[in-house]
Amino acid sequence: MEIDMRILAIVLFAGIVFVCVLLILLISTVHICDVSRGKKRRRMPDTREIVFDVDEDEAEDNAEDDETESIETEDVEAEGIEVEEIEVEEIETEYVEADDMDAEDTDRGNGDLLLESESEIEQKEEGELPVIEVRNVTMKFKVSTSSTSGLKDYMIQRIKKQLTTRDLLALDNVSFEVYKGEVVGIIGTNGSGKSTLLKIVSGALEPTSGQVKVDKKKIQLLTLGAGFDTELSARENVYLNGAIIGYSREFIDKHYSEIVDFAELEGFMDEKVKNFSSGMVSRLGFSIATAGDAAEILILDEVLSVGDEFFRKKSLARIKEMIHGGSTVLMVSHGMGTILSNCTKVVWIEKGRLQMVGEAKEVCGAYRKQFD
Repeated sequence: MEIDMRILAIVLFAGIVFVCVLLILLISTVHICDVSRGKKRRRMPDTREIVFDVDEDEAEDNAEDDETESIETEDVEAEGIEVEEIEVEEIETEYVEADDMDAEDTDRGNGDLLLESESEIEQKEEGELPVIEVRNVTMKFKVSTSSTSGLKDYMIQRIKKQLTTRDLLALDNVSFEVYKGEVVGIIGTNGSGKSTLLKIVSGALEPTSGQVKVDKKKIQLLTLGAGFDTELSARENVYLNGAIIGYSREFIDKHYSEIVDFAELEGFMDEKVKNFSSGMVSRLGFSIATAGDAAEILILDEVLSVGDEFFRKKSLARIKEMIHGGSTVLMVSHGMGTILSNCTKVVWIEKGRLQMVGEAKEVCGAYRKQFD
């Protein structure tokens, strides 16, 4: 009897495992199909490869119309009727004015105001190519509008095709250029797409449409808290976070004491990070992120809003050393003082749309006026 019960339990367990495997395969198959459909919908056709098919009947009608028009034109010429040159000139003038208006509307970019800085004008005159070129970048995210209470509920809604999503437009047709040696600040209210833009420039995200021209091998993205595991100690997180940034183990071994001293966390490195305050985590993340030498293109994502007032001054001094070491810098900050004192050009993005690009004083002044 005991043997039969064991066999029954084994068979039951094997059946449960088999059902779980089938569910996993079903979920992965549905997910792959959805992804492939999404890619097909997002794929933009090349205008050079588009062929417009015309029905044979329509082609014959068009040919007959062309023949009729040519006959009528010959009859008119035979009768000696000529088109007045004055009317032709007026029509050409109207077309020219319309083209000028369209060009002006295109330059404005749907109400966006673009101002070129003096350094940018000089670099364009010298024929220097931009280090970072952002062209018509649009980023859409799919946000779920369905609520699921668990795996069972999710599977039921997936099979019944009841899962619904909506498009979130994070960036809408954003374009600007960054030249070598420039320090460019990106400003805007929370949720305007600033960090999303930095991730696209660094290569962490692919835009829905548009393109970014930049040498990603020369980029160093400094962002805080990426890759921290709260269940690990601070010492272990130094190596984990450093590996994510791109540091080798030899590099971390060499600079470990410098990281600990700058973060002012000596005596706490064997504690789990979950027991740290948010300020301690920020200080540790900043120390790890800035331990290496500055890259040719430096991208800073809110790395100056860390710790208390004294640590903020120390972190600002280190960032200034990296900025003024010859790197091209693209930075996000909500501190207008930091932007004004360090940036040669500012990009203002509001709710995903480009509002203004130009000198720091002019752009920051316009940004502040919206709150007056």
